[in-house]
Amino acid sequence: MSNLSISILNVENISCFLDKLKEYEQKLSNIKTDELFNITIHFDVMDNVFVPNTGIDIEKIKIVKDNGFYVDTHLMVAKPVEDGYIDKAIENGCRDITIHYEIENFEYALNYLINKKNELNGDFKIGVSIKPKTEISCLEKYIEKIDKVLIMSVEPGFGGQKYIDSVTKKVEELNTKYKNKYIQIDGGINDETIIYPIRNNINSIVVGSYLTKSIDDLFDKICILNIIKQIEKLPKEADINFETKILNTPNILLGIKVPTLRKLTKVWYNIISQKALSYFIKSNIHDYRRFAVFCLAYCVNKDKKENIKAFIDEHIKYLNSWDLVDACAPICIGKQLINESEDKIYNILRIYTKSDNIFIKRVGIVSLLYLAKENRYKAIFKVIDDVFYDEYHLIQKANGWVLRELYKVNSKEVLKYLVNKNNIKKIPSILKSYAIEKMNIDEKQMLK
Repeated sequence: MSNLSISILNVENISCFLDKLKEYEQKLSNIKTDELFNITIHFDVMDNVFVPNTGIDIEKIKIVKDNGFYVDTHLMVAKPVEDGYIDKAIENGCRDITIHYEIENFEYALNYLINKKNELNGDFKIGVSIKPKTEISCLEKYIEKIDKVLIMSVEPGFGGQKYIDSVTKKVEELNTKYKNKYIQIDGGINDETIIYPIRNNINSIVVGSYLTKSIDDLFDKICILNIIKQIEKLPKEADINFETKILNTPNILLGIKVPTLRKLTKVWYNIISQKALSYFIKSNIHDYRRFAVFCLAYCVNKDKKENIKAFIDEHIKYLNSWDLVDACAPICIGKQLINESEDKIYNILRIYTKSDNIFIKRVGIVSLLYLAKENRYKAIFKVIDDVFYDEYHLIQKANGWVLRELYKVNSKEVLKYLVNKNNIKKIPSILKSYAIEKMNIDEKQMLK
């Protein structure tokens, strides 16, 4: 199990924060999955000497321990032994302490930690941290003496810094060189950068200001990070080259099969907020967008959420491939129109079908699929009339698909509609091939 180690450096009311965290942990415990992050607390202790800042009061470790959280302490100090930082951390209950390789008396501090570990009968984790520009090779001499390597992905000293991209290569190198070593990363981790440590199987990921900036967003963001972890860890069994070709999407494909992703969706749809879903539907990773639209569709089917259509309208530009449109429009829009009048259905869907964006236009058409099951043929014909002779193949396919589904419940009206359209102007070939798929020979002959 990997750890999400929350840095509380910038938390003003620690007790209130921990209470909320425990509440959210309990809420997440109801999710039927064993792949969630294990949440721990990270202490950034500074002396305004090794780094130009003062960190969190080391004595507050006791508050966190009394609340039942595991604590790891990162000593960004010049003299961790001489100034009593190590002893204070241990006195307050911490059994996971990291010092910096770059301090002047590093070997002395390391040996002091080793002695403390022996005094505690091994119930202790010794960590060594290196700055972004420090080479991994410096650890070779000491690697057998330490339990954990903490790689800084920002320059230590201040929260809220931007993740340094070059650190990812260092993580990959560390994983290759020391496969069995416990690795932690700290600095600039948020919902965009967390994919790098996740993909490199980092044991502990320190997240600070992204989670602690607003307690009101804390649960949503914890959910987002856990879902990212779970999506990234799903089997990549789909043919990416084939999917890229048939979807023609500008989004990044991870290669997760749709049934696999739907299975994860069933775990989360009932707990994730629309605010959190907004992150996933805006992502440039296609699998993340699929996750979002699958969640929306499940919510409608289970009557769990309101205003799904409003959410779709707000985020409609992100439905930029036919599979995303088809996964949500029939349920998220069509199902909610089932009891509306013919004119209202037309007026609502016409907003989509008159768009110059081909995918938005398709939203208006495939939303009719749910209405087809209920034989709302008058409303369907009225909407399709506006786009019947559209030359674009995705629109022809959508029109034909809707008419084919309507034919299953009202063959007479569909055949009459197509004959009339064919008399006005030749039916587009792709539309026709889809629409007549279930027809008998005599019916197909009428449309020649």
